[in-house]
Amino acid sequence: MKISLAPFTRSAPKADLFVVGCFKGMKDLTLFRKIDPGFFKAAEAAIVKKRFEGKTGEVFSSYQMGYRQAPEMALLGLGEKNTFTVASLRKAVGSVISAANARKASKVRILFESFLTKEINQETAVGVFSEISVLAAYRFTQYKTRTKDDPPGAPASVELVSEEKEGLQELRSALARSEKIARAVTLARDLNNEPGNVMNPPRLAQEAKKIAAEKKLKCRIFGLAELKKMGMNGILAVNRGSPTPPALIVLEYGQEHKGKGTVCLVGKGVTFDTGGISIKPSKNMEEMKYDKSGAIAVIATMGLLADLKLPVHVVGLAPAAENNVANDPQRPGDIIKMYNGKTVAVMNTDAEGRLILADALAYCAQFKPAAIIDVATLTGMCHHTFGDKTCGILGTDAKLIAAVQKAGEKVGERCWQLPLWDEYGDCIKGSQSDLQNVGDGYAGTITAAMFLKEFVPAKTPWVHLDIAGVANCTQNRFDCQKGATGFGVRLFTEFLSSWDPEEFSGKK
Repeated sequence: MKISLAPFTRSAPKADLFVVGCFKGMKDLTLFRKIDPGFFKAAEAAIVKKRFEGKTGEVFSSYQMGYRQAPEMALLGLGEKNTFTVASLRKAVGSVISAANARKASKVRILFESFLTKEINQETAVGVFSEISVLAAYRFTQYKTRTKDDPPGAPASVELVSEEKEGLQELRSALARSEKIARAVTLARDLNNEPGNVMNPPRLAQEAKKIAAEKKLKCRIFGLAELKKMGMNGILAVNRGSPTPPALIVLEYGQEHKGKGTVCLVGKGVTFDTGGISIKPSKNMEEMKYDKSGAIAVIATMGLLADLKLPVHVVGLAPAAENNVANDPQRPGDIIKMYNGKTVAVMNTDAEGRLILADALAYCAQFKPAAIIDVATLTGMCHHTFGDKTCGILGTDAKLIAAVQKAGEKVGERCWQLPLWDEYGDCIKGSQSDLQNVGDGYAGTITAAMFLKEFVPAKTPWVHLDIAGVANCTQNRFDCQKGATGFGVRLFTEFLSSWDPEEFSGKK
């Protein structure tokens, strides 16, 4: 799909579909007359007769080969103007792409200015149109056999047109930036949608190396032998039941900006999770290929940082393992010594993500980070609590939590805070070990975070994102078909775009 921005002209080559946004109660139809006098008459009649009122999601279309801009002209209802938000705009753009797909429209032209409000300026609107057009059109079809009867894919082009000719170059920069972000999200979706028999830890490491080479990132992959030598026993224990070796993937970007403070991103990379000996129920177990969502969000973000040339120093760590039951898996009751020396009793082998994250979090100490953010499909309890509407956020630094939440709210990847009170630490104290990997069955999202906290380098601001409910969607939605969502890439990018280490150093 090609996305472009151009001044509106009455002599442009015809598109297949021309879309104009229309707010509820809109009375000034001068804009429609300028676009196309013929369509103006049809639209005016529909509005006067209340066949179209501009309600949210309502569509009026007219098909005439004599129209100037496209044979099919459409009004998309946007609802009340004073309640139309950026979130509303995202859904509206998704509706446009859905309508284009249904009509098999190859070339779509949109008067993007008709979607503006006092709260949504040109730059914001262009960015949303660019981003959501790419995401709404995304399909993972590489394992489907194609036939001549298959419906066409996404529109070949989406052209945003503006009556104002000034400032288009600046808007094109916003468009290009948003498109880069969206492409990184679709890369994350591609990698995450790969099944467990394809995307195992060695393959994930291979993909990370490929991205590092393309984007000129520093990359190091710690394999089985090195992990044993380092004492990364959390990663090793989880992977014991798998015939494929584990890996710790470390990517680094922007070393020249190290003086501004280092941010470590850590993502859980369980390429498939059977639950181990504490095996999961068979229902929906196929979705456990998405247990690598955190790692892939980190890897895709690292490549995007290079594309955007952000002035930050970021180290991305992705511990990768497969939690299987072949070979010689770890057992409930096993006690392991972690990378930082603490001992853990494995009470449940299905609480494996925190074990591999713990080693990676402890390893962050060597980078002396100003902040650490980890992201993981960690607990089913978080999914039960929030559904697919938000991820859970917990951490040790109020300012860092607020900054991450603000970034998430801006890009539509929301986070809701849960407490991390010291009292919850008692739930993960071991009787024959320092710690145990599960609590008493209650507050599971919180006790999982308390466990991770034990491995965060001392006095380092840290935030944990539990994305169990938002990493994949089980039904099609306006910006994503059933499958991986790529959650985290946009949030991380927004956070790092405004990174200020002094916020978390106590100097501000």
